[in-house]
Amino acid sequence: MFDTPSSDQRRAGARATSEGETAVPAAASSAPDPLPSSRPIPDPVAIVWADPDGRPLRLVWAGTRWRVTDRPTVITEPVSWWRRLDPDARSAHLAPRTCTGWRFQATADDGRTCVLDVRDDGDPARWFVVKVYD
Repeated sequence: MFDTPSSDQRRAGARATSEGETAVPAAASSAPDPLPSSRPIPDPVAIVWADPDGRPLRLVWAGTRWRVTDRPTVITEPVSWWRRLDPDARSAHLAPRTCTGWRFQATADDGRTCVLDVRDDGDPARWFVVKVYD
């Protein structure tokens, strides 16, 4: 049975799958400013399948299928509008936060394992691998 994607997922072009997951297609565009990486990332664009709550379950990245093999951790940042209210960042610890990505362990079909940081650039259809920990 197919689950119905949320309104945010529908706007992003998400598709429901038979396993209750939602496939969020990646767009072929330039990646956001990358974070420092432990190694070069040859192809940052990824297609991520998520559960109904938005947590990544699996992905296709750099021509390889990967399964999420631990509990993903949310990466958060202060909301953008807070900077106008606190330009000197003196109250940054009070700023509301928003989810900007996920960190999780991923295992490829061939047994390779790594930890990935994935982000979108404000559009849930655009996911990028921004950091890889071997």
